[in-house]
Amino acid sequence: MSEEIITKRENALSLFEEYKPLLTQTQQEIFTEYYLYDLSLSEIAENHKISKAAASDSLHKSLAKLEEYEAKLHEVSFKKKLQKAIANGDLETIKEVIDNGI
Repeated sequence: MSEEIITKRENALSLFEEYKPLLTQTQQEIFTEYYLYDLSLSEIAENHKISKAAASDSLHKSLAKLEEYEAKLHEVSFKKKLQKAIANGDLETIKEVIDNGI
């Protein structure tokens, strides 16, 4: 897997971890099967008795929703920035992140 694909996958999983409750139960299941269990779209479609295109559409819509929530709320970027500052022992940045949000 290329570095770009891994980064996109990690980002999708971070968004899912943060905003999972904001998706429908079916969206959560399909997202989990694809990103966590590494099932193919055909396998997901079979599991849910939907078409492969419907499974793909669900994944794309779910990811778009997660990205929309992040664009508005910035929870994932806030946590990443704070974790990086903590790991580096950068007290000034930690204070700035906490005071200003992101």
